[in-house]
Amino acid sequence: MRKYVKFLTGVVIVCCVCLVVLPTFAAEELKPTTLTWIAGGVGGGWYTQAGGMARLINEKEPKIAIKVIPGGGVVNPVRVSSGECELGWGVPWVDKMAYNGISPVYKEPYPNIRAIGGIFGVSYLHFVAAKETGIKSVEDLVQMVKSGKAVKIAAPMKGTSDLVLTEFILSFYGISLKDIEGAGGKVFNAVYADMVSLYQDHHVDFVATYLALPAAAITEMSFSRDMTLLPVSEECVDELSKNLGTISRESGKCIIPAGTYKGQNADVLAVAGGNEIIANKDLSELAVYTITKIICENVEQVHAIHEPLKTFLPERGWKDVAIPLHPGAEKYYREAGYMK
Repeated sequence: MRKYVKFLTGVVIVCCVCLVVLPTFAAEELKPTTLTWIAGGVGGGWYTQAGGMARLINEKEPKIAIKVIPGGGVVNPVRVSSGECELGWGVPWVDKMAYNGISPVYKEPYPNIRAIGGIFGVSYLHFVAAKETGIKSVEDLVQMVKSGKAVKIAAPMKGTSDLVLTEFILSFYGISLKDIEGAGGKVFNAVYADMVSLYQDHHVDFVATYLALPAAAITEMSFSRDMTLLPVSEECVDELSKNLGTISRESGKCIIPAGTYKGQNADVLAVAGGNEIIANKDLSELAVYTITKIICENVEQVHAIHEPLKTFLPERGWKDVAIPLHPGAEKYYREAGYMK
């Protein structure tokens, strides 16, 4: 009898230990909820992609409904961190600046954002030089400025994250757009269409712009005036990846492949940034786990939503982000064997 009691006691203890240590959501039930996903401008890529993702998630888990609203790369982490929106599209290096409160974009930190996954599309900082300038790399362009030669360049609009990234790249080489003006050059802050006109009409010989491949604006430039796409150095890519959160060389996604544009006969190394899904840190672990699971286990349907989403790989989703993962996302990636 004593042996039997001891045996039962042992079984109870083991069962209790298992209930405590085994990760499970069995005790938590997913409650019907409506989440707000802040995307980009209505009709744009981010808005279209968020709408498609919202439909997929609701189809697989009817308890999760998602409302998509317009936003933008700089404002999205602010509104997600505040709790005004539970989900959002983000640019990793911008989100990292928001999380840490890095100027000139942010004056204070927004620490309540977490990542669900990336890379959902990639954009590249294109540095274009008119072929007749003879400039072959960003380093050559910088040396031209440092030697006091006047450079005319079209750059992103003021107040945009694209302009900030351009300045970070130039800063790596020891100059700024103000230095270009100080050397007698001219900087035109312009939208994409105006950049094309400025280049075609010889008002500028250089262009810096952040776009996905193949960029229609760059293609149009290449057909109207011979150009050279300027590579950055490996050191530049590595430093910005480490300190800013742009895409790493190790990912294999920092190359503009040969043949992307007219006259481009070789691969060009560029600073690149992906898109990530961000969430408020207080969004329930179960909800984020469910969303992550649906996205990763229906990746073909995700890819079919919009061409840029084809860059997303579930096995790298946890790795290609610049802010801490949400615990719900981390749980899924570990459960799936992607994170060790």
